[in-house]
Amino acid sequence: MIEFKHKEIHVDAIGRGGIETCYILANFQLAFDTGRCPDQLIDIPRIFLTHGHLDHSAGLPYYISQRSLRHLPPPEIFCPAEIVEPLTKILHLWQEIEGFKYEIKVQGLTPGDVVPIRKDLTVRALKSSHRVPCRGYAVMRKSRKLKDQFLEIPGREIKRMKDRGEDIFEDRDLPVFAFSGDTTIEFLHDNEEARNASVLFIECTYIDDKRPVSRAREWGHIHLDEVIANMHLFHNERIVLTHFSKRYNRRYIQQVLSRKLQDAAMLERIFVLAHDH
Repeated sequence: MIEFKHKEIHVDAIGRGGIETCYILANFQLAFDTGRCPDQLIDIPRIFLTHGHLDHSAGLPYYISQRSLRHLPPPEIFCPAEIVEPLTKILHLWQEIEGFKYEIKVQGLTPGDVVPIRKDLTVRALKSSHRVPCRGYAVMRKSRKLKDQFLEIPGREIKRMKDRGEDIFEDRDLPVFAFSGDTTIEFLHDNEEARNASVLFIECTYIDDKRPVSRAREWGHIHLDEVIANMHLFHNERIVLTHFSKRYNRRYIQQVLSRKLQDAAMLERIFVLAHDH
């Protein structure tokens, strides 16, 4: 696994396009996709599946079974609402094959649905576009912020207003992490949570002319050229490009990225999550 850290965001990551995808945020006690179910995933109580393709979901039956065998509480499994029924059927079949009974809790999500994680944290389902039903996700932190109309007021006056008990603050949900799942570039246009998250994990399956933008769109993916063309939309502190095709190794990806993106400041914000094959 590859470890990514930025401030409070710690991710143990596997992101091989067409092979395996799993992102574990242990400090938030949740993960996005199961991949083949790495050992680190077993102790995580919540799984958010982006879609049903096996490189993202194949480890789910093993994950549920292992938690049962280790006498851990039944996990919470969230997925696109469209696949709840077939996914539940598959899991019940695996239960029958194994000869064990374990509790299966699968909850379907549509874009805009919110799942509470803890008092200050939720996960919001985002609109995503792939060849099959798919969701992106954003981890949202509740924060108390000064209302916009008071932003230009000097600090001393703000303190006096606060002391008088005036209503000058409001609760806001701020995106701290977002993950696109497999999707097209429209994901970025459709979801302000993704554009504004402190950390954005966004797929970038193809990067060169051998697999052009048209091919990426045909298969419901994003091409590096589309990422670069939409750089003005990325307001993230860190942008993590992931889910690269197995055709590319890390060195080649870095070379192509440096050649195509001539903005040094933007390059510093980008993290290439690529595995050496």
